[in-house]
Amino acid sequence: MTKKAIETLTIGCFAAFIGVSAIWNACAPKAEVSYNENRTLAKAPELSVSHIFSGKFDDDFETWFSDHFVHRDAWIELKSGVKRAALAIENNNVYYSGDHRLIGEFQDVNEKNLDANIEQVNRFAADNHIRMNILLVPTAAWGAETDLPSGAWNVNQESLLEEISGKFPDQNFINFTQHTSPSPSMYFHTDHHWNESGAYMGYTAICRNVLNKEPNRFTYTLASDSFEGTMYSRSGAFWTKPDRIYTITPESGEQKVSVNYDNQLTSESLYSKSRLNEKDKYTYYVDGNHAYVDIRTDVTHGRKALLIKDSYSHILIPFLASEYSEIELVDLRYYHNPVSELLKEDQDVYVLYSLDNFCSDMNLAFLR
Repeated sequence: MTKKAIETLTIGCFAAFIGVSAIWNACAPKAEVSYNENRTLAKAPELSVSHIFSGKFDDDFETWFSDHFVHRDAWIELKSGVKRAALAIENNNVYYSGDHRLIGEFQDVNEKNLDANIEQVNRFAADNHIRMNILLVPTAAWGAETDLPSGAWNVNQESLLEEISGKFPDQNFINFTQHTSPSPSMYFHTDHHWNESGAYMGYTAICRNVLNKEPNRFTYTLASDSFEGTMYSRSGAFWTKPDRIYTITPESGEQKVSVNYDNQLTSESLYSKSRLNEKDKYTYYVDGNHAYVDIRTDVTHGRKALLIKDSYSHILIPFLASEYSEIELVDLRYYHNPVSELLKEDQDVYVLYSLDNFCSDMNLAFLR
């Protein structure tokens, strides 16, 4: 076979592959949601003259075609596996770590945004004549540092917390790293949140710094053994063993609670069992993200708590519910009413975020 014939055959095979792939992708069923990536997939682009001439159709078509490529999840997993086999230490800002753990990078701090958030919290406390309790939880890049691959680099979170602590001179700053040693057991393998063990350590720090008491004891009942979290979705390492989700109950016995979500839906449980059928099973705890949640418990002493928080607080709530008669949760991503209107007597006010999110979140500007 001549060189020209080989070249022609190669071009023909490649063109046939492209053509068959295009037809296959066009005719294949289209999903609306990617389970593994935990997101909604792009819809078919709108075919109109204005979209074509503006270039928007081309951009939308490229996104749609990529989202609905046949066996997309398999290709994503293959790419991640090839990078892993090539000794890459991360994919899509997630480290491949020891003990089959996926750890998100924390490499940058937006100092300007961080200072603005600190100033906003201090101003809110001063305007309302209160002393706030600040708990910023370090990420798994601190807690599971011993599992990080060689060459991984992240922000020194202990030093960062020390720096932030000095900027809250009038608040009760609870430095988590001074109350417990880093341990991988405090974090999920496939998700960015702390797990029930880490949340218990946070609860213990609150007991000793705010409530001035020894922590209660709890029992843990398996609710699901198939939790595949945000690091699983982002990394493409779909071979990673899933995590477990637990129901957390005071050792003294099950509590009676009433939970109101966004002044609309009321439940008699801190847990949403229907969420265990979804991809993000972390939403089992207080039904995931809501603008406002009001929890009433059978604790009789009348002490109340208000948490200005991100999702790290959700798994902490079963512990705090054993200590407070009422707990209100405010998520500033969705709640834009004056938080000051929620302040009451005999109330402990918290700012409870993951450290990386407190540095980057811009919604604290709504705190007033």
